Amino acid sequence: MRTVLSLIIYFFIYSFLGWISECIYCTVGNKKVVNRGFLNGPICPIYGFGATMLIFVLKNKPQDIIYLFICAIVLTSILEYVTGYILEKTLHTTWWDYSNKRFNIKGRICLKNSILFGIMSVVLMKIIQPEVVSFVENISTKTLLSLAIVGIGWLIVDIIISLMALNKLNVKLDRLDEIIMDLKAFNICLDKFNEEELLSKLDKYREEDSYIQYRIEEVKDKIRNIRAKALQVNRIIKAFPDMNKKKKQKQLQYLKEFLKEKNKN
Repeated sequence: MRTVLSLIIYFFIYSFLGWISECIYCTVGNKKVVNRGFLNGPICPIYGFGATMLIFVLKNKPQDIIYLFICAIVLTSILEYVTGYILEKTLHTTWWDYSNKRFNIKGRICLKNSILFGIMSVVLMKIIQPEVVSFVENISTKTLLSLAIVGIGWLIVDIIISLMALNKLNVKLDRLDEIIMDLKAFNICLDKFNEEELLSKLDKYREEDSYIQYRIEEVKDKIRNIRAKALQVNRIIKAFPDMNKKKKQKQLQYLKEFLKEKNKN
């Protein structure tokens, strides 16, 4: 039982350290602070799974640095590729895209990141994990159990909240679909989603009959609703700037532009 509890604690420790690594890497790359991760809390589960998998698979294997490095590259690359594939198929969303990097496979993994993960894994196995083991060994089984229960409960709640936020994103993209069709009825082409500009264009139809007035107000309400309850949606979009919705990429781009404009105001 203690072995299982230790692995669970390792998962949360490395999920947190992975989140820190992602935030630093993306902040440096984007030259602005990025709160990375699908979940609200400060964890990236893929790092936790990856680290725990490495520890479990490699703990009784030769600890030669080259051997660890090669095994880590293979294991972490498989994990990242499979995770990307599953997320694309289940959530119909591409969360990261390495298509613009050299030696990539379908944009899901690339050589540069695989090498970085290999280096990080060697550091993990040689330097970090011995310290983590020493730390966890000094915690009683009862305390480990309590921490594991709290951690798993928190993770489940966070996943539910994050999936609800993703659903809100999908709803807003569907609303944008409706708005685009409604605007076409008024011969308004959507180059970008600017709320004030669109409302101003719709106001030009004020003199029309009552039905058209009703339709205009209906469209205006839809436009205003795009702004409502957008905090979690905005967080997800900021965390994954390369996110791609295959069937609604144009709508996603409009939403990004709108939220970017909204954040300036």
